Amino acid sequence: MALRNTAIEWGSLARALHWLIAVGILGLILVGLQQAGLERGPEKTQLRMLHSSTALVVLGLMTLRIVWRWMNETPLHSAGFAAWQKLTATVVHWGLYVVVFVQLISGVMTVATTGNGLPFFGIFKIPVPIGKDEDAHHFWEEIHEFAWQVVVVLIVVHVVGALYNHFVLKNDVLRRMTSGVKTDG
Repeated sequence: MALRNTAIEWGSLARALHWLIAVGILGLILVGLQQAGLERGPEKTQLRMLHSSTALVVLGLMTLRIVWRWMNETPLHSAGFAAWQKLTATVVHWGLYVVVFVQLISGVMTVATTGNGLPFFGIFKIPVPIGKDEDAHHFWEEIHEFAWQVVVVLIVVHVVGALYNHFVLKNDVLRRMTSGVKTDG
């Protein structure tokens, strides 16, 4: 399997980033929901630190994924895709990129506007040049709380689309991001 993308499939780095980010986002959603229902205390503090730290890793991976995508060929849509399918796939992919970045950055800003640094797995805190600002904190928190719901909707559309292509249309859309496309030769 090639490192770089080709006209028919994603390369190994794009695949690895896709699945690492997917696992990271799923983990962020689950930990975010778990911590939301807790009262203030040591357990909530630990979950918030885990959530924030994982988000920083996902932000780094997302940045790398976007840079790698711009530096590589993007596989063409599968043969027989209708115009509406191409448009939907493109809108959902770019929508995911944008909304995930909004989600991650709003989370960073939510933490930063408390006047604290960004925790990284309890090892250190990344200092931020932003002071405590309650109004800004509430603003970013509202965006963060709304954006995760948009992320979930886009992920569901993305997964349903991939499964529809695989099981109903029986094309290589899903295989291009998993086991690879079978080619003659």
